[in-house]
This record gives sequence, structure tokens and C-alpha cells, in this order.
Amino acid sequence: MMAGRFIERIARLAWPGTSIDPLLRAATLEDGEAAAAAWRQFEAQADFDKLSWGQLRLISLAARRISDFAPDSPMRPRIAGIERSIWTRSQKVVGEARSALRKLSDASVPILTIKGAGRAAGGAASARGRIVNDIDILVNTEDLETAFDILVADGWTPSSSGSPLYNRTRLGHATGINFVRGEFGNIDLHRTAFHSPFDEETEDAGIWARSLPGRLGGIDLRIPAPLDAIVIAIAHGTLDAHKSSDWLADIAQAIDEGVEWENFVKTIGKRGMAPAALAALCYVRDRLDRDIPAEVMAEIESTAAAQPLRLAGTIAEARPKSERFDLAWLARAATKQRRLFRGRRKDRGKRSPLVLASPFGSPLASRTQAADRGATAHLEVRLPLPGFDGTRDWSGSVEILLIAETPPASRRIEFEINCGSRHMARLRAVVRDRGARDVALRFRVPLHIAAGEPDPQLLAVPARSFNTKATQEELDRYGAVPFRLTAVKARPS
Repeated sequence: MMAGRFIERIARLAWPGTSIDPLLRAATLEDGEAAAAAWRQFEAQADFDKLSWGQLRLISLAARRISDFAPDSPMRPRIAGIERSIWTRSQKVVGEARSALRKLSDASVPILTIKGAGRAAGGAASARGRIVNDIDILVNTEDLETAFDILVADGWTPSSSGSPLYNRTRLGHATGINFVRGEFGNIDLHRTAFHSPFDEETEDAGIWARSLPGRLGGIDLRIPAPLDAIVIAIAHGTLDAHKSSDWLADIAQAIDEGVEWENFVKTIGKRGMAPAALAALCYVRDRLDRDIPAEVMAEIESTAAAQPLRLAGTIAEARPKSERFDLAWLARAATKQRRLFRGRRKDRGKRSPLVLASPFGSPLASRTQAADRGATAHLEVRLPLPGFDGTRDWSGSVEILLIAETPPASRRIEFEINCGSRHMARLRAVVRDRGARDVALRFRVPLHIAAGEPDPQLLAVPARSFNTKATQEELDRYGAVPFRLTAVKARPS
């Protein structure tokens, strides 16, 4: 018993702080008087002119109840405006995704939507104020390429670095790929619903087998069963450090719908999620007053206690962020970097080759730069290979000299070499902000081109893509950089 209480005290370190806790209670407590008291506590301490994004999301979630337990609140007009704004934004996100969802459905690609979009697709009245900031969709592995191609054909662009052709090569190992379109379009195409260290692909089939029917934007799809909705919410939420905390409200709602607790315990055990589940469920039980069987909590506590390093790392990463540079900050940073390193190590050998620029300012590059001033810059050019005519295979090393017209920003500059429908290599350089200027870059790239393939293309690609309202500063930091190809030297092997 003493050990259980000690473990729970550790778990409480990951609970949301006093600026979030009363909002979660106001939005979710079944006891109306307790919910009203929580709202009064928040209203008395909050500055409504300086609300965080996480607070705004939870006010929207609680708004449907505030008219009942706080009818005389002077903030009711503000609250109604917050809810209306978030509801409108959510509808625009869903509306932008509707054509893609319909085309996936028409192509007989099964879709399972998770997180906020999954809750909205469930149709519960309590989901009215839940923001849908993006549409997270999970598809079967065999449908990933079809789904990717449908999204690209529908005008969606991968938001991460690189071209669609490069991002298509990531489908087999990336957790998901985010797409953007228009002002509000935001779709995450998932291979699995779980990031490292919780990804266990042998368990993913169970999510589909237990899934329930849902409807989003007029399109029929699948949503997770309550058991899986809780597991997914914990897996994502405990890595979030309470940037938003509505995932805890999602867990409370899923518990209200009924959970197969025996299967839940087995699932989190196989995914190594006991410490994360402990942190979340202790809060939902003790602060949101949800009934979780004692034997379930006892088993989770026992499993978490047997994994002290994982428990410490989970709590460090899940606890609310602070501006202070202290041991908690260092523990969170170390845990996050360790998790990301493990994910990269699992992907090693699956990514396309990444070639870094040779040191800047070599004599040859400097002379070439001086001779090339005034030439037209491009975002894509043919990469001529002396001796390659397409009639036989070509293998060797290619030295590329180019001048990049860099904007006034410290940033990565990204290029790719692609051949027809085949991605071949990524090229990257890092530059400091010294104002808008020309930078000479040199790359040495190993290439193999098969007979019958077209000449390779060298193209500048964005380090990140945005919706249509990207600022000039964002474009300077992440947009594709025009370049002038000055020399190509090929060495057949």
C-alpha cells in the first residue's frame, strides 16, 4: 500500500497545473455543483485577455455547461465567442478535408480517424466544443501509397521537408506524414497511431478489429473503440507536456462510454505504456472523478514500479513545462532526445541518402561564383551527366557546384536529385543569417541510373511547407531556395 501511494505521488508530478486543472474539471465533472465550483475558481484567477491556447481549447469544451452552472458570469459573451471561433475553425478544417475523405472512400480505402477528429466523428453532443485542429487518419499499410497519391492528386502538400516524391519513400517507416492545403487544410496520414516508444505494429490490427462506425464531413469511416481511444490519447498526450490538455477530457468521455479494462491492461502492457497510463489515469480518477477498477490501477502501478527508468522518463516528459532552467527541464530534454534517437535508430537504413555540402568557400567555388553573377536562378534543372545517353546503366560519383540565393535567415537549404518517378538523394546545407546573399555550395553524390531512365533532375525543395497564410519570415526560413547550377563533374565508377 505504501509503495502504491509513493508511485501515485510520483505520477502526480505529471498532472496539469492550476491554470488548466479547474477548466478540465468544469468541462468534465458529472457533479454539476463541483463543476460550477471549478469554473468559479478558474474565473477568479484567470486573465481573459491573456489566455493560453490550451486554456481557450478547454473553455470551448466547457462552454456548453457554463450557461447552466454560471448563468450570471460576466464572461459569458467572451466564452460564447471563444466557442464560436473554435467551432468555426473546426468546421473549416473538416470542410477542407472533405474532398480527400470522399476520394479515399470512393477508392475503397478504409479510414480510421483518431484523436480530436475521431471524437467529432463519434457524434456525441459533448464533442461540440472539442477543437478539430487537424484530421488524423489511419489507413492499412497496403493502402498507404494509394492514400498518399490520392491526397497529392487532390492538391495536398506534405508539410515536412522535401518533395512529394521523397515523402512517398517515407511511407514504410514514418509514423505519419502531415499534409496541408489552403488556409485551414491539415491532414495527418498515419501508418500507425503511435510514435516511438509506444509503436508495436503487431497490436495495430486490434484497433481496426475493435473499431466502430463514425461519420465526419458527411463521409462514413471508422473510429477507435473507447479502449483504443484512451490508449491513443495517453500515447500522444503524455509526450505533449500539456501544451493542450483536452486529451484528458477525451479519456474521461471514453470511460463514460464503457471500457474493456482487461484488454486495456493487456494493450498498454504490450506497448510499454504502464508509466504513461499511470500518470493519466490517476488524474482522471482523482480529479475528474471517473471510476476505474481498483484492480486495474493496482496492476498498472505494479508494472510501472517495475520500470523505474521508464517511469522517471515518462514523468519528466509529461509534466507541465516551465520557463525555468532546472533539473526538471534537463530531465525532459534528455528524455525527449533519447526517445527521438531511438526512433531515428529504428529508421536507420530506411531513409534515402542524405548528402551534406562540402565546406564553403573553396577556391573553385569562389571562382565559379564570381564568373556566374547575373545568370538566371531556377528551382529545378536537368542534371547533365557526361557520358550518360540512357542506353546503358550508369554508376559513379557526381560533383555539383551551385550558387544558392539565400534569404535573410539562418536555416537549412534542401535539394533533391530525382529521376523520373524515382527519388535518388537529398542534399542539405546549413547557412547563417548574414542578409540576403549568394552562397556557393559543393556536393559530391553517388548515383546509379538504369538504362532507359531519363536524365536526373536537381531541384530545390522547401524545408517545410505551410498553409496559404505563411508569413514572409516563415517563407524565408523554410521555403525552397532558387539556385544557379554552375558546374557538374561526373566520375563513372
